[in-house]
Amino acid sequence: MEMGKSITDFGFVVMTAAGYLVYSAAIIFFFVRWFVRVIDGIIDRQQRVLDEILQLQKQQHGMIKELQNHVLYS
Repeated sequence: MEMGKSITDFGFVVMTAAGYLVYSAAIIFFFVRWFVRVIDGIIDRQQRVLDEILQLQKQQHGMIKELQNHVLYS
């Protein structure tokens, strides 16, 4: 009788530990996916800002060239 209770208790502990491991792995997996999504969003926003800065720099370069042409050839 006592042996059966020990085996049952041990089985319960094993099942509980397995459930905890599965639950923990799922939480870690979803947290990592969420974190990667947040980082990807930050990188995408930074890329858009850098593209905008590059476009502005090109516009300014063109304006300076145009101004230089007007000053030199006027």
